[in-house]
Amino acid sequence: MSRSPAPRARSWGIALCAAVLSGTQAVSARPAWAQDEGRVCSRRHVAQIPLRNDGGYLSIVAEVAGRELSLLVDTGSDGGLLTPEMVHRLRLGLDPAQQTVVHGTGGTVHATPNAIVPDLRIGGVDFGAMSAPVGVLPGQPMITPPVGGLIGGDVLSHFDLDMDVPNGQMGLWEVHAGSVACAQPPAWAGWYDTLPLQRQENRFMLDVRLNGQPVKALLDSGARSRIVSPEVAARLGVRAEQLETDPGGITSGIDGHEDVYHWHRFSSLQIGHELERNTVMTVAPLREGLEMLLGSDWFALHRVWISYATGQAFVRPAVLAQDSTHGTQAKPHGPASPARKYPDR
Repeated sequence: MSRSPAPRARSWGIALCAAVLSGTQAVSARPAWAQDEGRVCSRRHVAQIPLRNDGGYLSIVAEVAGRELSLLVDTGSDGGLLTPEMVHRLRLGLDPAQQTVVHGTGGTVHATPNAIVPDLRIGGVDFGAMSAPVGVLPGQPMITPPVGGLIGGDVLSHFDLDMDVPNGQMGLWEVHAGSVACAQPPAWAGWYDTLPLQRQENRFMLDVRLNGQPVKALLDSGARSRIVSPEVAARLGVRAEQLETDPGGITSGIDGHEDVYHWHRFSSLQIGHELERNTVMTVAPLREGLEMLLGSDWFALHRVWISYATGQAFVRPAVLAQDSTHGTQAKPHGPASPARKYPDR
């Protein structure tokens, strides 16, 4: 199979996963936020950005070529993308030197073009020029400014992220902790739980316990619900006949491949010191051998600091508060239908 000059993209299923939203820097100057990288110790608040939650779709406003668009925030994706509609709207040219290999849910493989992004700005932070894969989002909220793609770990990993979904805010923090004498994240007062993470490229895995058994979960703000694979469910004693009696439906990818999902009630889910009883989760096929996705429904009930600098997550349950975007209380909700990007990662 022929391959493009671009690094191979990992599959994120129904649509695609871009390997490099910031993979090819078109400018040699160091961005302003990178000027202090040589410091042994620093913890600087770089930006505070409104963070929307529309039915499990988490998004922020960015600027490309001087025009505003919304980008889905996807910690479970190595990289990001722009939609064909947004590329056309912004009149971006295609990158003749780079393509991205993508995989459909049914096993199809094809190359998608990249677009040249003259500049990307988020919360006043200028990321400069880059090459961005062009791909379809299988699901997105109808908001203003319109959703034009997603932002993944290749950009997000430049910072520590303070994601406060219930209060509609995301902080970007520049953290250098090269010594045990350095002040460690997070910049919070009060109690919080510390979760060790295992980094895979620009994504993080963490250990959780489902029905008392160990499971590896992907920290994935791009998934609209917590999703567990059928293989893990079977390992926990959930028989296929049981799943068939659970509510659910069918989801399909851009290649027409269909998968069945079910909503199943598990006896317990433990993440760090927090134990949740009678947890309803989506059971559906996951790609790349993933066991579980810890999706946006979990983020919606917690304040989560993802430290790319230290390889840890700091978490505390959110006090029910007024949502800054919609003026409604943040409340628990059931799993979303996976008729979207996930579970076909």
